[in-house]
Amino acid sequence: MLMSDQSPQPSSFVFPVALQPAVDEQAAQQSVGRGEPWGWLELFVFSQLLWGVLLFIPGSQAYRTYIRAFPYAASLMALVACARSGATDTAVPGARWIMAVIVLLIANLVHEETWMMSGIAQVVFQLAIAAPVFWGARAWITPARLERLMLLIFLGNMASAAVGLLQVYYPSTFLPPQFSTFALKVNPEFVNSLTYVGSGDRVIIRPPGLSDLPGGAAVAGTITALFGFALAMRPHQHKIWKAIYAAAAAVGITVVYLTQVRSMILMILGGMMVVALVRLRRGRVVQSGWIAAAAATLVVGSFVWAVTLGGESVHERFMGMVDDGVVQSYQDNRGIFLDYTFRELVYQYPLGAGVGRWGMMTQYFGDSTNWQHPALWAEIQPTGWLFDGGIFMWIFYPGALFVATRYTYKQAVDPGGTLNDYAEMVLVMQLLLIGLCFTGPVFNTQVGILFWLSTAMLVGAARTVAIEAWNSEVQEETENDLRPEPEAAEPA
Repeated sequence: MLMSDQSPQPSSFVFPVALQPAVDEQAAQQSVGRGEPWGWLELFVFSQLLWGVLLFIPGSQAYRTYIRAFPYAASLMALVACARSGATDTAVPGARWIMAVIVLLIANLVHEETWMMSGIAQVVFQLAIAAPVFWGARAWITPARLERLMLLIFLGNMASAAVGLLQVYYPSTFLPPQFSTFALKVNPEFVNSLTYVGSGDRVIIRPPGLSDLPGGAAVAGTITALFGFALAMRPHQHKIWKAIYAAAAAVGITVVYLTQVRSMILMILGGMMVVALVRLRRGRVVQSGWIAAAAATLVVGSFVWAVTLGGESVHERFMGMVDDGVVQSYQDNRGIFLDYTFRELVYQYPLGAGVGRWGMMTQYFGDSTNWQHPALWAEIQPTGWLFDGGIFMWIFYPGALFVATRYTYKQAVDPGGTLNDYAEMVLVMQLLLIGLCFTGPVFNTQVGILFWLSTAMLVGAARTVAIEAWNSEVQEETENDLRPEPEAAEPA
């Protein structure tokens, strides 16, 4: 009786996208062996991080909708191409939960309060955000390529954070020529409301970074800080690189201070502590202590730097959080939306409020004349999930996030793993975005794509490592089988 091959298998799909890919395992390994060529994944990461450069071109606001839509369209195109070549995967942690989310959204289209056009757009939008979880793991990703992809994410965010810092020093040169026309149309005082006076009477618009929204550099600064810190704390690394990564982390933290987004500073502190705890879990007790000390030094030093630029406005903004306490500060700001959601909205919309009644899809495809079921507003992600799918959405989407994060944690603390450092970086970004769900609708924005992309890349790298290990074992056994037996000695 023939037995099925139980070995780990590579995908038949290798980036860049081809409609009829046919690359076997040996060819994939040979391709990787030729200097780790760049492919679709690298280009996709660039499209996700550096699209904002186009917004700095004078007159680009006329095409802002298309520029903003490009990262989502790229994600959907990759999903379609992979589906046509049979290279999609539902075994990635969280993927099946996401399928339940999409099914729930589609089912809720028949809700009597659904705005049909914007509802369909919301389903497609959510699929675009989560699409990498279905295709990102099927590429051939060696540890070296995974490192390159993680560094690209780091460098793209660092570029935005660095531009944000330059926008404070040289606003006339580095600020975008036009801010969001849509935001200004909604609120003509939009930019002024996000402007403050720094030291030396310097007028500071909260740095947008590589975006056209004041304060837009906050997320990029946070990811730069966490990735730079994790890279700087890697063992067996040259001191020069440690210093470079630490400096990048300091720039990221400083920019976050200058955007005055207090929740991001808390996320940075939490992420740095996670790095220390993961090292402690792996048995590196002394190293975890040094990491905690380095984190405190970076956060305090960056605060001093930010105050020299932002003056009393920055000082009062963050010292007020220290005086009032973190919990009280959150309760006085974003916490009121969480309380309102759990105290009132959950009873009003236990099965959802219909799809397409909140978010950007409402602005682009909504029906403003629907006075019976008007548009809704969600300041935080749990509220948006409730509107879209009720309490079932509170089960499905957080379930997907939990399963994905649990997988990454296991990879990060695996004592015999080869992907610990990269899993650690993915883990801090995952926890960052989960935490930000309580400050804004994160998974209704582009950064949600990074969550699922990084998760899928880590799974793809683990799969590649398993395939290579299996191949090496088979090759070694084959060589042993082909080695001639030693001849028996003739009797004297």
